[in-house]
Amino acid sequence: MKHGLIGLALLSLAACESANTPTLAGINAPDPVRSTVAGGSGRNLPDQVVTSGGGVPISASATFPAPSTAAANQFAVNFLNSIQARSIAERREYCGFFVVDAAGNIAATPPLPGTTASCASPAPGGNAFASYHTHGAYDRGYDNEVPSDADLLGDFQFGVDGYVSTPGGRIWHIELDDRTARQVCGRGCVYSDPGFVPEDEAGIRSSYTVDQIRARYR
Repeated sequence: MKHGLIGLALLSLAACESANTPTLAGINAPDPVRSTVAGGSGRNLPDQVVTSGGGVPISASATFPAPSTAAANQFAVNFLNSIQARSIAERREYCGFFVVDAAGNIAATPPLPGTTASCASPAPGGNAFASYHTHGAYDRGYDNEVPSDADLLGDFQFGVDGYVSTPGGRIWHIELDDRTARQVCGRGCVYSDPGFVPEDEAGIRSSYTVDQIRARYR
């Protein structure tokens, strides 16, 4: 969700942006729909039957380790890049979840369409390790390039990480464990809005806490 600079945006799933911008160097993203998990974080995911993007159903009695941060970041960059152009052209956010399927692969649930500044998604299944959403097209009335406080708090409430793409082509990783949003890669990392207008680029940090994001609204 984007935070409105003029009034508050509706709450749900969406956000985006930060400074000292990391680059895409070293990220060679795998297939945008499915990717074999290389290693795990050691965090087991809850049991639940879930299917996604043609994935294999997960047994209700099975648990699977979350993917490594590197593998998740690679997948997120490629997948979000694949839906950026549509999101920007339609001037709406798209959202969903990244999951680990029974074959040990990362997959994405089908993108759900939202509005200009929000995107509602049902609660994640037990094999979901992260939400994802785009910020859609550039809009001068919003803090386009940084995740909103609602973006972070929504993921924390669901108990998952999150990934956000911005109109300027940034990718953010919302980290549940340390309760921060960190830039995976900076402006132009993925497809960006041709009408994007850079604003306060020097003031965009490489990471934010909820309180630091709220300080941007004052």
